[in-house]
Amino acid sequence: MEASDPATSSSEDVRARWSAGLRDAAARAYASGHGADPPAPQPTRWRLDARSAATAAAVLAVIAAVAWWGLRGEPATPLAVVASASPSALAGAPAVAGAPAALIVHVSGAVRSPGLVELRAGARVADAIELAGGLARRADESSVNLARTVADGEHIVVGRVNAAGAPVGSAAAPARVDLNTADTAALETLPGVGEVLAARIVADREANGPFAAVEDLERVSGVGPSIVGAIADLATT
Repeated sequence: MEASDPATSSSEDVRARWSAGLRDAAARAYASGHGADPPAPQPTRWRLDARSAATAAAVLAVIAAVAWWGLRGEPATPLAVVASASPSALAGAPAVAGAPAALIVHVSGAVRSPGLVELRAGARVADAIELAGGLARRADESSVNLARTVADGEHIVVGRVNAAGAPVGSAAAPARVDLNTADTAALETLPGVGEVLAARIVADREANGPFAAVEDLERVSGVGPSIVGAIADLATT
């Protein structure tokens, strides 16, 4: 059995006597001030109610979240707020899916600023004329359909009227030639019909009866589809 170190034992005895002296001094001071011996020391116990525990847990959670966010090293990105489009913002949108976003139209004739104008899809002739400066003096408004929807690349021509109010360049439409009553002289006024052919037409209708339609002229020798097409708008039956 090893012998204890005399120096160590002496040091421990000194500390023990010193501690005992301090306790005795404290006890005497307490007794002198309170008139009674100090109470026996009790072990300290920590008690934490449910509310305090919940508060502490919440604080720890916030601290942990802040520490984690700071360690990420990335700036927070604010959420983008998308506003609903207003009706005025949608006014210039194409009316039909797949339609061009803009139309280019040529406006000429009796307008104040003839030339090319740019319109949105779904615009009308009235819109094109307005962008061309509006109708000029003595414009023939009836020469165009102002309510018609325009098409990309089209040419809108506004006519004029003369001082008398008649459309410029227009003339009274000639009376149509009646193939069943006209004489040879009247028939010769038709395109492609000469003296000989006019005589054949008169002879045919006298022999075979009146023509029911302009196309019936093809039964006359020398009259073909080209002549019928040329006189279709100038003759009648």
